[in-house]
Amino acid sequence: MCTICIQKRELVENTGGSAMTTAPSPKWDKPTKEQIHRELREHITLLDLPPGTRLREEHLAAEFGVSRTPIRQVLDQLEFEGLTESIEGAGARVSTIDMKALRDVWAVRLKIGELVGDFVRLPASEAALAAVRAVRVDLAAVEKTRSVRQLGAAYNRYHEAMLSIVDNLALARIHDLLYVQTARLWMQFLPEMDLDAEIEIMADEVEQTLEALEGESGKRLAEIRTAHMRMLLARFNQHVTRMPNL
Repeated sequence: MCTICIQKRELVENTGGSAMTTAPSPKWDKPTKEQIHRELREHITLLDLPPGTRLREEHLAAEFGVSRTPIRQVLDQLEFEGLTESIEGAGARVSTIDMKALRDVWAVRLKIGELVGDFVRLPASEAALAAVRAVRVDLAAVEKTRSVRQLGAAYNRYHEAMLSIVDNLALARIHDLLYVQTARLWMQFLPEMDLDAEIEIMADEVEQTLEALEGESGKRLAEIRTAHMRMLLARFNQHVTRMPNL
């Protein structure tokens, strides 16, 4: 089965009626609803599917080789996450990025970040540690490719690694929901920001995270995550006047 991107093959229609996707690469014989959701969510958060992009049930069903029922369920889930909005009789479209609303979400993310340290599964599993260390490799690749998208994908993987060590299902779900609602904001700003600085800051966060996990300090981990979120929000505020369409 394929992975959806935006370069070569028609899959979705934007508000002007045109769309393009990359050539598919084999991935599944028949994807589950969870795999379809993960795939679409990744491409929305990385802005492969920008705000306003139309997502038609019949096109998605054909692309993934499934019926329209799981596609409809996935679109409903994406709408709950704030990433899409339904269009009566015509599927859905990727939602716009509302700066004011996301500032409110960010405020809650900071509070949630402070709680994470109380619900971290320590000692972290070798799989979790390996997942964080793998982000180092991702960042080394970004230094060579200079790819904004690749950096965004690396941070998504870092988020997933962090999510895997939260030992409270309710908190993990809330943490994940708030993350995906703000992830596009960073991707929107990245082209206007200092890429070398962003790579260095993320590398520092990864190294500090590993030290906290290896030292089995949930409190330190929470401090690192919230500090970096505050720093990122400050960098957003520096660039917001340059992004009039946000």
